[in-house]
Amino acid sequence: MYSNLFDSHVHSDNSHDGEHSISFLCEHAQQKNLMGICITDHYELNLNLDQADICLRNSFMETGRARQAFDQRLLVASGIEMGQATRNIEKAESVLRKYRFDFVIGSLHCDRYMDDYAYVDFSGLNVELVLQHYYEEMLELCQWGAFDTLAHMTYPLRYITGQYHIQVDMSQYRDLIAEILRTLADNGLGLEINTAGLRREIGQTSPTLEYVKLFRDLGGEILTFGSDAHRAQDLGAGIECAMDMAKEAGFSYFAFFKKRNPRMLRLL
Repeated sequence: MYSNLFDSHVHSDNSHDGEHSISFLCEHAQQKNLMGICITDHYELNLNLDQADICLRNSFMETGRARQAFDQRLLVASGIEMGQATRNIEKAESVLRKYRFDFVIGSLHCDRYMDDYAYVDFSGLNVELVLQHYYEEMLELCQWGAFDTLAHMTYPLRYITGQYHIQVDMSQYRDLIAEILRTLADNGLGLEINTAGLRREIGQTSPTLEYVKLFRDLGGEILTFGSDAHRAQDLGAGIECAMDMAKEAGFSYFAFFKKRNPRMLRLL
């Protein structure tokens, strides 16, 4: 049983797929005895951004109000999950200048050739090519590097393997994935252990222990943990499993972020 549970990847109803308000999420986080949460609503750079800009502004303002309301009871951090940032770097960097986030997640939900993998029918597709494109673009994202942690590094497998039961030999991407992890480590960026897959058919974190160990071996020092909750009942789900995994991979600390700086906490 850990005493310092911090969930760094949480979505409110300001995300297109979120269900609950930020104040409701904070109330439930407190009831679950979480130390803190970071609101990281979606901002997808490959989509129309007019509505996204409105939702982002609302998320940032509501998080600020929640931080004041829950002061001394729950750490409430302001964040963003930037999807596909290298599709529109100028806009991404403009957003980062405009808002004083505590925490910025870099993520990919699709490659340049198709929609979000959550909506793709993978039956009959060349999934090896899809994954090649995915990790090539992920390397570009990490080379840009204007974020704090890389989210759910094996995201496509939620659907390729978890939903469509297509088995993939991931060893063919090992060199490319190693370069991604090395780029993170060399630039002082973090790797997220995302626990959403534990609640899905795939039944595993993203990434799995193998890649967390590789990140450590390549000099990585910053790990963040995220439930990727889109509703209050999933807050903190699987975070203790992620902490166990981090210890098994050789880490003694994990991070949450304030004002874009990592605050290191011992795995206790």
